[in-house]
Amino acid sequence: MTPERWRQVRMLFDEAAERAADERSLFLREACAGDADLEQEVGSLLASSGDAGAFLEEPAVEQILRETPYLPAPMPQRIGPYEIVRELAQGGMGVVYLAERSDPVFRQTVALKLVRTGMDTDIVLRRFHGERQILAALDHPNIGRLLDGGSTIDGQPYFVMEYIPGRHLLEDCDARKLTTRQRLVIFQQICSAVACAHRSLVVHRDIKPGNILVTPGCIPKLLDFGLARVLEPRSSERTADRTETALRFLTPGYASPEQVRGERITTASDIYSLGVVLYELLTGHRPYRVAGRRPDEIARAVCDEEPEKPSTVVGRTETFRHSDGEEVAVSPASVSETREGDIARLKRSLRGDIDNIVLTALRKEPDRRYASVEALAEDIRRHLEGKPVRAHKDTLAYRSGKFVARHKAAVALAALVAALVLGTGVVAVQQARIARSERAGAERQFNDVRKLANTFLFEFHDAIRELPGSTAARQLVVRRALEYLEKLSRMRSGDPKLRGELAEAYERVARVQGGVFESHLGDTEGARRSLENALAIRESLAGSHPEDTADANALAETLLLLAQVQMGAGDSSAAAANAKRSVVLLTALSGRDP
Repeated sequence: MTPERWRQVRMLFDEAAERAADERSLFLREACAGDADLEQEVGSLLASSGDAGAFLEEPAVEQILRETPYLPAPMPQRIGPYEIVRELAQGGMGVVYLAERSDPVFRQTVALKLVRTGMDTDIVLRRFHGERQILAALDHPNIGRLLDGGSTIDGQPYFVMEYIPGRHLLEDCDARKLTTRQRLVIFQQICSAVACAHRSLVVHRDIKPGNILVTPGCIPKLLDFGLARVLEPRSSERTADRTETALRFLTPGYASPEQVRGERITTASDIYSLGVVLYELLTGHRPYRVAGRRPDEIARAVCDEEPEKPSTVVGRTETFRHSDGEEVAVSPASVSETREGDIARLKRSLRGDIDNIVLTALRKEPDRRYASVEALAEDIRRHLEGKPVRAHKDTLAYRSGKFVARHKAAVALAALVAALVLGTGVVAVQQARIARSERAGAERQFNDVRKLANTFLFEFHDAIRELPGSTAARQLVVRRALEYLEKLSRMRSGDPKLRGELAEAYERVARVQGGVFESHLGDTEGARRSLENALAIRESLAGSHPEDTADANALAETLLLLAQVQMGAGDSSAAAANAKRSVVLLTALSGRDP
């Protein structure tokens, strides 16, 4: 089919599609003027469009082009002031090129969209001009910016947008393995872009992951307003909309039930499409499980089936087809690997609020969805901040649970205060009794250690140390002393003075067991254990009171004593390490207190 023939077919198709079904046959007979082949071709296109019901699985223009091929035009070398580098993408109405503007003023890399050869019918041109006008009115950091526009030498319109060298939304988030929380933050920015369009009375009508690119700087950009519609259009725009209603420029799986049924389109349709995008963004699954690719199957699922909760569907394994025909298997492992890393953690992050938010956006009835994109974004913000969301039934238990989750420390403190107030009398008496008991116990412990260290162990042992045959008695003294010291150690007194006495007692016992420069019992291993006990106490005291030079000095002395015992036992490496630690401490102390 030549481009001229294709243009003739398309023009007749557009005109026939605007008429009622019972008027089309008569119109075609008159318009084709006896050209049976032309009448058959247009009639076939109208039939294929009608067989799909109110819904086509893919943009109708693309289906028509596939069924009725035409000769593509070669890639232009230059359009206006822009040099064409390469083709980026093709759509139903236009082709997008990577282009560069090079003039004495500046250089700039851009994306240039041009009406495809053979598609320059009235409806397509009106829609193309409409897209350009809509983009010119939208100024938002998350919407692709319109930079320039014009017409080629032969009159084909084009417009120029910022070039975004990014990945589409799902691919980017999966590649970076973003968590549920991080994905929600990005989705909030997308909501902000759609809200900007709605404030300008523009309905996008084709929100899908492929129309959302994420820049290398992690900024999502909403693109392709080719199907966008201005609410309350002028009379000249209503004809175009009726034609589009016949053609049904829709994308499978992302169109709202009212779009599928050919009903009036409002901002609620974009909210539904955002819900589908959010569902797939968080779960890796589509909301509806359709075995085939037939338009009526997809339409029936969108209009009649209720989507499964996101927190449930992530536990399923299923296979679906991309628009390019490629089969993709989705399993709990593959989904969690690119999100939370663990399927149980992913389910927890989706359960509850996120389930309710997504399913509210996906309600079949437009008036039961969120009233606006801002309301959807606000619920996501409240969820991220741990506040109650409007999509959840407002019960006292739910609000109380959210309040507790947001203020765990404060609630715990309040509960403690309440408990203390209720039991003030009993608790006060009990605490006073415990305090007196602890003080008395600490006092007894302190006196016991002093008695053991100064009277029994040191004085008695020193008295018998030089007596012939006193070795057995000295061993008994050491054994009883260690038993008592171990008992006191288990009591874990918080009195620093008592703990210092305890460490000193362990050191004295160690000297008796296996000291280096004095008479001892030859128990080097026992001396090492006693000094290690003493060292643990000294380190704790020095760490708790770093400003106390006495504690630091005592720690250094204990390290030296342990090093001596280790050297005597032949463990020279451990001895050297402890001696070095002691030197470091003593050097620091000499600087502080010469």
